[in-house]
Amino acid sequence: MEALLRSSTQAVPGVGHMSITLLERGGTVRPLATTGDVARRLDELQWALREGPSVDALHGDEPIVGLHAGCPQDAARWPELAPRVDALGLCTVLAVRMAWERKTLGVMTLGCDTGQGPAPETIVLATAFAAHAAATVALARKAEQLELAMVTRQEIGQAVGILMERYGLTADAAFAYLRRLSQNGNVKLRDVADQLRLTGRLPGEEWPS
Repeated sequence: MEALLRSSTQAVPGVGHMSITLLERGGTVRPLATTGDVARRLDELQWALREGPSVDALHGDEPIVGLHAGCPQDAARWPELAPRVDALGLCTVLAVRMAWERKTLGVMTLGCDTGQGPAPETIVLATAFAAHAAATVALARKAEQLELAMVTRQEIGQAVGILMERYGLTADAAFAYLRRLSQNGNVKLRDVADQLRLTGRLPGEEWPS
């Protein structure tokens, strides 16, 4: 992702700083990649102050939001952030929402050191790069989920095998017992299986009926 950002700053006219922030469960945000200290500091300021183009692009109705240094309207919209953007030496901040299959995944933030604002082609390119980044994140998460599901199934299968050998249960009966322990104890099925695999013991020292 950092390589994508570096290539993006070279391809998008006037942009010298970029970052990607992901939206996690519960509405929290997590920085994923930046091109350097200026981009990192810009992100930290926005999330600490809870205002700015990136905050609005991520949580508001506008998928693309820009801040221009010296613009009275932007200074009024983001009174805490605007002077700090100027102090960072940035003329323009542009935030583009990252979405995949109508689901918001995060935001790409771009900072310009010079110029009067992003040209139309800059916005088009930034939108394209944000879509590319969103697709990369979405596919990576899907691959991780599939891999985790495969690992989980293997671990549960091993626990089922232990119960079958230990108590002479059928595969269906052993799995049903693990699931009952999980539900009764409000513990994830994978955690029950892990305890049995790693310690040879079951939660609460229960015995199958």
